[in-house]
Amino acid sequence: MAGHESDVEQAPLVLLVDDEPGLLKLFSSLIDRLQCRQLAALSGDEAIELLEQHTPDLLILDLAMPVVSGIDVLRHVRRVPRLSAMKVIILTARPNLVPEVEELGIDFWIAKPIMPHDFLAIVDEVLGDVRGER
Repeated sequence: MAGHESDVEQAPLVLLVDDEPGLLKLFSSLIDRLQCRQLAALSGDEAIELLEQHTPDLLILDLAMPVVSGIDVLRHVRRVPRLSAMKVIILTARPNLVPEVEELGIDFWIAKPIMPHDFLAIVDEVLGDVRGER
């Protein structure tokens, strides 16, 4: 049993951020298939609070959110040295925003809507980089 717990502790930690509860639930269920630990946030404020307490391996971040946008969250992430190695995947229905976030440093961007198998393939590829660094 102890071996299983250490496997869970070694599993990558993913923070999912999307202000649409249905999408957050869908993405979370897909991430479950990759055997990752997860945190979820329905707002940019909530994401920043979680990032103050945790150091995820991967941040999957919706850009268009009210009050504190995904761009605001990404700017926060880039100011915190502890989070500098964290991989970032951006979710957006507005690809015109991508150049701005690319300047801040992202690993991949995904246009919404996306097919579940495509989402899983992209996340698995980015997590492969994380797993290889361990």
